[in-house]
Amino acid sequence: MISVNFTLLVQLANFLILLVILNYLLFRPVLRVLDEREALVKESAEMKKRLGGLAQETIEEYESRLHSAKLKAMGIRTSLRNEALGEFRRVLLKAREDSDAEFESARKKIAEQAELSRQALQGEANSLAQAIIARLVGRAL
Repeated sequence: MISVNFTLLVQLANFLILLVILNYLLFRPVLRVLDEREALVKESAEMKKRLGGLAQETIEEYESRLHSAKLKAMGIRTSLRNEALGEFRRVLLKAREDSDAEFESARKKIAEQAELSRQALQGEANSLAQAIIARLVGRAL
């Protein structure tokens, strides 16, 4: 049977003393460490959020600069391509003019040689005709 006597007061005093000692030696340090840990977690979360925003800004800036560089490269490539096409057309036109000039020169040369050959053949034909007539007539014309 439980009875209220002096030992109950001693045990109550022991419990309170132990509670005070544990409060100073165990509970307060543990609670302080838990509070510090919570503060570090909050600070880390805020830092993560700030760094995430900074990283996002950096990525957007990088992509913007990359896009600008691609546009600039495309412009340079287009300009160089147009320049090369212009040079190609110029060279092609020059080659065509040169070949036309050579063709015309060769055609004139051939026409001159044909005329010379025609005149030479005409002269030979005339002399052959005179020779044939001379043989047929029996005397020189």
